[in-house]
Amino acid sequence: MQIRHLKAENFRGTATLEWAPGAAFCCLIGPGDAGKSTVLDAIEAVLSSRWFSFGEHDFHRGDTAKMIVIEVTVGELSKALQSDERFGLYVRGWTKAGVLRDEPEDDDEAVLTVRLSVDATLEPVWQVVCDRADEPRTISNRDRALFGLVRLAGDDARHLGWGQGSVLSRLTGDSDEAAVRLAAAYKAARDSANLGEIESLAKTAGAAEGFAKGLGAYVEAGYGPGLELGRGSLSSGSIALHDGGVPLRLAGLGTRRLATLAIQKSAITEGAIVLVDEIEHGLEPHRVMGAISQLRGDQARAAEEKRPIGQVLITTHSEVALGEAGAESLRVCRTTRPARVTTIIKPGAPDPIRALMRFAPRALFSRRILVSEGNTEVGVINGVREFWPPLHGGIPIEHLGGFIADGNGSQAPQIALGLHGLGYDIAVFRDSDTDLSAEDAAALGAQGIPVFEYGSGLDVEHAIISVASDAQMQRLIEHLRVERGAGKIDDNLRAALGMTAEELAQQFSMWELNSTLDAAELRRRIADECTSRKWLKDQRIARGAGPIAWQVAAESPGSPLAQTFAAARAWLYA
Repeated sequence: MQIRHLKAENFRGTATLEWAPGAAFCCLIGPGDAGKSTVLDAIEAVLSSRWFSFGEHDFHRGDTAKMIVIEVTVGELSKALQSDERFGLYVRGWTKAGVLRDEPEDDDEAVLTVRLSVDATLEPVWQVVCDRADEPRTISNRDRALFGLVRLAGDDARHLGWGQGSVLSRLTGDSDEAAVRLAAAYKAARDSANLGEIESLAKTAGAAEGFAKGLGAYVEAGYGPGLELGRGSLSSGSIALHDGGVPLRLAGLGTRRLATLAIQKSAITEGAIVLVDEIEHGLEPHRVMGAISQLRGDQARAAEEKRPIGQVLITTHSEVALGEAGAESLRVCRTTRPARVTTIIKPGAPDPIRALMRFAPRALFSRRILVSEGNTEVGVINGVREFWPPLHGGIPIEHLGGFIADGNGSQAPQIALGLHGLGYDIAVFRDSDTDLSAEDAAALGAQGIPVFEYGSGLDVEHAIISVASDAQMQRLIEHLRVERGAGKIDDNLRAALGMTAEELAQQFSMWELNSTLDAAELRRRIADECTSRKWLKDQRIARGAGPIAWQVAAESPGSPLAQTFAAARAWLYA
């Protein structure tokens, strides 16, 4: 099964929400309170086989006078759902252009729309709807289970035992033998239970171990059924998965989550709809990557074998998860204020986003992004930004959702435009040694994206060095000698300036006296050498020069350097 369309009204933090995922794997990102979890909650509320209890807090702004209405349209339907005995008379059509219609045509995909309604009585009603039918049809929790929904949020360990409603119980089938043995076991204590001798439990535990390993859960000694004293009946989950002799519910959070997800997913034979909130929770980066890779691999294998693919919708705050999911799966969630309209945006052109994800994926988790042209610009402005909080009540730009991203040189304008299309506040910070193309300048201007540059053909090296004092030049040269090697730097400077090694060993304030060049030409040649030799074309080295650049700007407030820094700072703190 796959969700084709979601529509929600007056549900929790959103007044209205409408989304067509358009892919079998979607990774939802966005700032806090953007509505990511609400999207998953809405889908779960409609399609889960569990009964949901609603309260006033589930209504938007707590206003029970306005009904909660959530509709989920599902495609890739199983034959069971399309049968006349179930919902065949309510099948609708989903066109290739992504339009829903009640009278399906031959080339339309068969879909069903399930509606959940909750009014002031707080009683939820689930119905299958189709406008060509006289009345909607109520759908039971047993029928909702046919939609194959799996939800992992936080730590849901109930599926790690043979309790009421757990997946292990469903996989095992008849549990009468286990119940009888359990009653005897409580009289004779734990060791007399011998639950591993019950073939159905042992086979289910073995299968669960395989599923869990497939998603990256750590298994120490092997899964088996074990008795948990203190739980008095099979329905309360007194038989649970054990790894060796230790209940699996006592394993690490990441392993519990992966095992729970794997077991739930294994119980669905035809294309599960998998919802995972904050997939990185409790997991090391390599296991995040492995879990996502496995989920995507399952879909790829299903496609090759002509089986239902299903759908995976995840939310994340992890750049590792985002990088593994890929730019094609990216969906950015936004909720406007005060109207609380939630939208989910797909990148219009994935190439610029792919470039950003290679160089600065964490930028996508911010709200306001200064796209800086390259390594030198990113490094210097990041070094400079450390001096800004005292000027703004101690607040760094990151607390306001600001971020300085690497625009990868000439790709910066296209990255900026791509991010702007996803709803981010964007500006560009760049050198002026090359002009923006007329096309890029026009496109940025049309979107109101400000561009901060030094002007007069200056790059950052010339902007700093041209107005630096002798003491600041000395600091910069010493910084470069430490980072790039004193011999290399001095050899290059000796050739560029026509000075001896002994003369270069003196303080910079003496260089002009030992040279035939005046102060301006001396600085120009050093800046030329710095640019051509790429001494600052490294974010770490450039960032180390940031404090020097900040001091230069502070002592030369009328310089292009100072004015450009000030404009960028004002925008980031706006």
